[in-house]
Amino acid sequence: MSTPKLRLEWIEAGSLDENPLNWRRHSPEQLQSLRDLLDDPDVGWAGACLYNERTKRLIDGHARKSVTDPKQLVPVLVGDWSEEAEKKILITLDPVGAMAQGDSEAYAKLVEMVNAESLWVRDLIHNTQAGLVAAEEDDPEEQAEPSAVLPQMECQPFEHYDYIMLLFRNEQDFQQACERLGIQRVQVTYPGGKQKIGLGRCIDGMKALKILTAQTGGAQ
Repeated sequence: MSTPKLRLEWIEAGSLDENPLNWRRHSPEQLQSLRDLLDDPDVGWAGACLYNERTKRLIDGHARKSVTDPKQLVPVLVGDWSEEAEKKILITLDPVGAMAQGDSEAYAKLVEMVNAESLWVRDLIHNTQAGLVAAEEDDPEEQAEPSAVLPQMECQPFEHYDYIMLLFRNEQDFQQACERLGIQRVQVTYPGGKQKIGLGRCIDGMKALKILTAQTGGAQ
């Protein structure tokens, strides 16, 4: 069985037709992070779009194309696939990559070596790091191990969560709530040494319920 050959070409971004079956949706935050990385002189295009010359449409790279000047030449891997094969690539390309398991310690070491200037990229790195730690906490094989989560890895106010806000009208009640829920001042250090410091007012909902239930003896 012959294998479709791939070739690398530089093509104007605006001439690449998007795929109507593309199921991936990109948030404004993701698109801004992509812009910053593509504009980074040390990074730029560290990859390529994937294009099917038989159907004349993209398979991968829709987000990168959308944040690029239509007249700019971009790297494109060009292949030749049937429509059925194209659908199979579309439906499996990202999920297969997502099957890889992340190592939070290895990622943390890599983060220490990187100096990210963009706020969007720094937040992307931070959220990825927090997600790796959370995923390892949820691993059944790791449940018997003591949690190694650092305070700065807890939910942060700028992350996207459904939430309940508690309003305290005096400092005493506020401090009492912080004490009961174990909320402490945290310090987040981004690559390059930049920091965010503040009182961590966000706490995982299930964690709060468990703490309050334990303190009230399970009373409803």
